[in-house]
Amino acid sequence: MGAEILETNLLHPPSRPPSAVSTVLSILDATVVRFAPTGAIWIFDHDEPADIVGHLKASFIKTLEAFPHWAGQLQWAPFRENGSHGERFHRPMITYGLDSDPGVEWNVVQLDSSPASVAPEPAIRASNELWIASFPQSDLMMSSTSLALYDLETFQGLPSMIVQVTLLGTGGFAVAVKMAHPLGDAHSLVLFMRRWASICRDEFTKQDLTKDLEYPIFEPSWLDSRAAGDIDAHDGDPELVSTARSLPLLRHDWWDTTAGHPATLSQSTINSKPKDAVLLQKALISPAYPPPWESWHISNSVTTSIIHFTGDEMERLKKSATGTTARVSRLDALLAHVWTGINRARLPLLGNDDEVFLDFTLGVRARVSPRLPDTFVGSPLVLTHISTPVCNVAASDTKIESIASQIRTCLDRFTPEAVAAILHDEAHEVAPQRLWRAFLGRKHTLVTSWTRLGVYDIDFVGRGLRPRYVHAIMVAMDGLLCAMDSGLLDGGVDISLCLESETLERLLKDGKLREF
Repeated sequence: MGAEILETNLLHPPSRPPSAVSTVLSILDATVVRFAPTGAIWIFDHDEPADIVGHLKASFIKTLEAFPHWAGQLQWAPFRENGSHGERFHRPMITYGLDSDPGVEWNVVQLDSSPASVAPEPAIRASNELWIASFPQSDLMMSSTSLALYDLETFQGLPSMIVQVTLLGTGGFAVAVKMAHPLGDAHSLVLFMRRWASICRDEFTKQDLTKDLEYPIFEPSWLDSRAAGDIDAHDGDPELVSTARSLPLLRHDWWDTTAGHPATLSQSTINSKPKDAVLLQKALISPAYPPPWESWHISNSVTTSIIHFTGDEMERLKKSATGTTARVSRLDALLAHVWTGINRARLPLLGNDDEVFLDFTLGVRARVSPRLPDTFVGSPLVLTHISTPVCNVAASDTKIESIASQIRTCLDRFTPEAVAAILHDEAHEVAPQRLWRAFLGRKHTLVTSWTRLGVYDIDFVGRGLRPRYVHAIMVAMDGLLCAMDSGLLDGGVDISLCLESETLERLLKDGKLREF
């Protein structure tokens, strides 16, 4: 697959604030610095792709006017002993409005592939779960530039956002974006894409519809103000800390480097520790436990699949999962169904009493009081989970009703009062990047949902053409699951799933997977 780089550039907003701005990111942004970047790829059909590059670039620069900090310098905020909650160890900060701002890395690439060879039609994709094996993710995001704080230390001059426009032969183009997670979750990324596409579309259609889009809000302190108690006090309030820690929140310790800890994580693990001995000792007082490294065989082959569930299947799943009192969503039911299949496929690798976990990424914009607007930009996320002995969810006669109900009960615990307590507890963590509240490998399935974000509504040209395919950028690791809206207009959902290769083979051959 021949690739030719046509342009590499650093782009900046069209104007600069009168003086430099430094903003400490939110309490929850600090907890995701170690996460993989937020990123996605949109594939479009277009008969003259080369003609659109200039429009994409000009409209991108205009879009940065509403997101100027994304072109700034992500770094650690200055540490001040006994300072406010934003001056503690390893609190991320963004500075922008300086000559030295790294900008956004912008790349244009020509690829000798047609859109159809990169991503088949939706109906073909839905009939072949393994088509994704040939998807050229690395060609569509080729940059070898590291993002700021990629190793929890290095940031100077490194961008926080990288964009690649790929011309796909003479029949289409792809737009790929990835960014440092503390600057934005998937919700924030789609807010950006919607505005960028609208500005570009306005140029083609000579309309001015972008003015009708709500302006993005970058105010990390708004989230912090939803915390309970005094987050600037020297120590946390024991009652609030106890409330937070009574919730289903894993506390895996990244600093525990017992057997199985991957060598690739060593540098960021070292860099996440305070150099000050007193501070390090205080950090270690916070309870944490060793991750189950022995259950994550990182060197084993992992295969990715995309499993499409139609809207009708989703409705039948929901009906099956809804008892007399249960209030479950279609997604609750689908995740319960897929998770039982994953555990059946993993059963040969597990003991009958092994505890298995379904870990969720949960957005809290609507779970704080007062709620944050949908236009709030950042990563206001927490990670929660349900768990059970594998024998309870891997039997051939397992009913999804109780599992779906367990999922809904777990999510319902994250009330504004509960999230306020979590914010209080997280604000007082000495080293926020020490704790991982999920895991991967044979005992864990980590779910991210991109459903209902409108990823297929992105239209740069104004001809009403939906993207051919939208792809969440993920590293293939055992147990990663991403739920996405589908390219098929059938009300269904695509499940992108990474599993150990032999396990995935067993799952796809399991007749119960499609029983609905």
